[in-house]
Amino acid sequence: MASSVMKTDAWADMFLSAALEPHLWGDAIQAMARATGSRHGQMIGFGPRAVSFNWISDIEESLVVKRTACIDQGAPDLNFRIAADMLPGRPDIVHEAHYDIARQNLRADDYLDLCSDLDIFDGCHSWLACDRMSMIGLALLRNSKDGRTDEEERDLFAAIAGQARMAVRLQKAIEEQGFALLSGTFESMDRACWLLDGTGRIGGMTPRAEALLSSSRIRIIDGWLASDRMAESRAILRSVRNVIERPDQPADPVPLADEGGGVAIMMEFHPLPARPWSLPFAPRAIAIARVGAPTDRHVQLLMRSFRLTPAEADIAIRLASGQARAEIAVARGVSVETLKVQLRSVYEKTGCNRESQLVRLVGLLSH
Repeated sequence: MASSVMKTDAWADMFLSAALEPHLWGDAIQAMARATGSRHGQMIGFGPRAVSFNWISDIEESLVVKRTACIDQGAPDLNFRIAADMLPGRPDIVHEAHYDIARQNLRADDYLDLCSDLDIFDGCHSWLACDRMSMIGLALLRNSKDGRTDEEERDLFAAIAGQARMAVRLQKAIEEQGFALLSGTFESMDRACWLLDGTGRIGGMTPRAEALLSSSRIRIIDGWLASDRMAESRAILRSVRNVIERPDQPADPVPLADEGGGVAIMMEFHPLPARPWSLPFAPRAIAIARVGAPTDRHVQLLMRSFRLTPAEADIAIRLASGQARAEIAVARGVSVETLKVQLRSVYEKTGCNRESQLVRLVGLLSH
């Protein structure tokens, strides 16, 4: 009994250390795999419609990314491990007996082929955190040499999973403090900004952002930024996912059109610095609403889409935001005649015949 208590304490210390120093998660997952006679340990997080992280011990990360890029691992009709969770009466530790049943009803072999390539058909898993919008799971991935798990190995995995579950709760509490700290800074900011976590949900906002929710079409639906227009909501969702999943690439700004088809609000999305091995509870991105103002990224979007020059893109955005031609000429320091020449070029490149068409095109470009 004393030996068992010592082992439990050792696992508790290991996973507590991982919660406080997240780079130690890799060591903890690897130790779990070796203690249970498994080739790999895995910790995986699912956000809305996508895998938010996938840590597997003793495997080349680039190989996992390459092999899983085109597979929806969260789909129960593709991933037998996810499907096994939906079986009636399944236990807390789901294992090969449940996988065997779940494999019988898959619509395609994509995930089966992945498991064959990586030799990870067997194992067991348990959920460490689960709510309506995200899940974090712990798993053993076993190869053909390891064979199927036995009851003793699953019992040990269950004990380890209990310690990992408490560590995830602790790290969640620590990471969520980041929203409180940043929100305190936000109080003095005179700009509409929202903080987003690793699933894209809102964790904090400025007073200006809160006020904008009641005076514009911007909405919060199930914790997500949205618009009361479906096309705009889809564009916002795409940009949020892009800025979180690919923070090294700029996310396209999203214009919210006014009743006349011009740009009422421009939504920008920027990544925040993320620590390696962080869970999806920390602030990951910031959304900024610029009321009636063009942005550098919107200029770049127009240049890419229609091969406009920077000057032409700026003129198109100014028209879309409601500025008169005379105002645009003054702002750009050109004559009205020069502006007309530039506008003709804009019309030719965008295929528009009238100003109203151009205004609507720019306003709805990201939809």
